[in-house]
Amino acid sequence: MSRRYWTLQGKPSKKVIVFRENGYHGMHAGGTSIAGIPPNNDGYSELVEDVVRVPWDDADEMIATIDRIGEENIAAFFCEPIQGAGGVRIPPDLYLQTVRKACAERNILFVADEVINGFGRCGDWFASTRYGLQPDLMTVAKGLTSGYSPMGAVIAAPSVWETFYAPSAGVWRHGYTYGGHATAAAAGIANINIMMREQLPAHVARLEDKFASALRTLEDLDVVSEVRTGVGFLGGIQMADPNTAPAMYAKCRDAGVISRAIWGGALQVAPPLTTTEAEIDEMVALFRAGLTS
Repeated sequence: MSRRYWTLQGKPSKKVIVFRENGYHGMHAGGTSIAGIPPNNDGYSELVEDVVRVPWDDADEMIATIDRIGEENIAAFFCEPIQGAGGVRIPPDLYLQTVRKACAERNILFVADEVINGFGRCGDWFASTRYGLQPDLMTVAKGLTSGYSPMGAVIAAPSVWETFYAPSAGVWRHGYTYGGHATAAAAGIANINIMMREQLPAHVARLEDKFASALRTLEDLDVVSEVRTGVGFLGGIQMADPNTAPAMYAKCRDAGVISRAIWGGALQVAPPLTTTEAEIDEMVALFRAGLTS
C-alpha cells in the first residue's frame, strides 16, 4: 500500500521499506521480508526487495540511514511502538517522537504496527495516541475483536486514503475474500462498545504502575536478568540464560499462569485488560512459583 501510494503520487522511485531489528509484522511475504527477528526470515531468501533494517533503539542511526538512502527512494518506515514478539522492548525516551518527526520532514510514510499495542494494551486506545505519533498508516488486529473472531485492519490517514479515491487512481485490486466479514465486524463493534463502556484503556492506565512494580519484584530471582515493563499491561521477563525460556514457560504454565517464550529468551506477560490489582498479585505469585520450581 505504501509503494502504491507513492506510485499514485507520481514518485515510483519511493519503494524502500525501512524496518527495525527485533520487529515483527506478520509472516506473509511482506512481513517475512521485514522480519527483525532473524529466525523468522532465515531460509526464505529475499521475498520482497528494497528493505533495510535499522537498530530498534537508535534514532540517530535510523535518521542517518534514511538520509544515506535518500528520501526520494524511501516509501515507509515500519514501527511497532512497543515491540512485542521481539522481546517486549520499550524504546528510549523520545525515540518514537524523533523518528516520527524525521519521517514527516522527509516525506516518508510512518506506519505504526499496533497489532499488539492497540486497543487499550498500552494504557490508551493506541500507543500512537499515547505518544502523539499521528501515523500515516496503522495496522491493527488482536484487540480489535479481543480474539473472539479473526480480524485485521489498516487505518489510513486522510492524506493517504484520499489518494486511492482520486478519479485517476483506478481500482486498487488488493482486496481479500473475507474483507469486511460481517460476523467479524459485528464482534469488533461489540468488543469496542464493551471497552468504551467499561473504560478499559483508562483501567489499564490506572494499574500500569502497580503492574510494573509487581512484575519487577521477580528481578530478585537468579533465573531472571531483568523485567522490561512500564507501559500498560505489557511485560517481558528476561531469562538470565535465554535458552531456558521454553522450559521456564512450561514450568509457569504448570504453576497456573499462561505466558509464551519470545525472541531473546524472555517470557511475555500480557494479561487481560480487565485484570484487577488482586489478580496482578496472584499472577506474579504464580510466575514466582513457576520460575523457582
